[in-house]
Amino acid sequence: RDRMDHVFHFPGEVSAATKLPLLGHIPHVSIFKNLREDKNQIADLKTFDNDNKVSDKKDRYQRFFYQEAFRNLYTSIRFLNSNEGIKTLLITSSIPKEGKTLINVLLAKTLSELGVKTLLIDSDLRKPSIHYRLGLNNILGLSNLLTDLKLTPEDVIQNLSNFKDWDIMTAGTIPPDPTRLLGSNRLKNILDEIKSSNKYDVILFD
Repeated sequence: RDRMDHVFHFPGEVSAATKLPLLGHIPHVSIFKNLREDKNQIADLKTFDNDNKVSDKKDRYQRFFYQEAFRNLYTSIRFLNSNEGIKTLLITSSIPKEGKTLINVLLAKTLSELGVKTLLIDSDLRKPSIHYRLGLNNILGLSNLLTDLKLTPEDVIQNLSNFKDWDIMTAGTIPPDPTRLLGSNRLKNILDEIKSSNKYDVILFD
């Protein structure tokens, strides 16, 4: 059975197999188990922190546990390059529906609450979901910025209400060839422009 078991059961197994250091360990939190079925469930994150879902002691403990996990992850990332700092992070997954968008949302939320100015960009141009999760419109977004030279980042960036340090760039109109857009020089130039503006401490790509 051990020879047929190709699943990582513990964080240490991942580190041993990849020969890479572990930056953090995000625990399973049962209060989020129904989010995939109800995409708008975390639209109001401020009230979500205080609603009935976290009313009992177990749920409050889980809430504290995952928040600490994300804070520890950010601390580990900062120490990776203490001289210059890491400004852009891309979180992805091996297959769909593994939870990368939820991780991006919760990480961005945690960073903004720490006073870290954060821009979250939905670069999943095939199946975007951040605008669903956060209750935002997706009329203009990353794809429109990449294809329309008249647009600037400020034209497509939205502020998330109740979070002054957290901005969002949704995916925009679904394009016919997202791979070409994401590999274009236009994206590199836009990213350089956003980074050079020094408006954000961290830029997250979903």
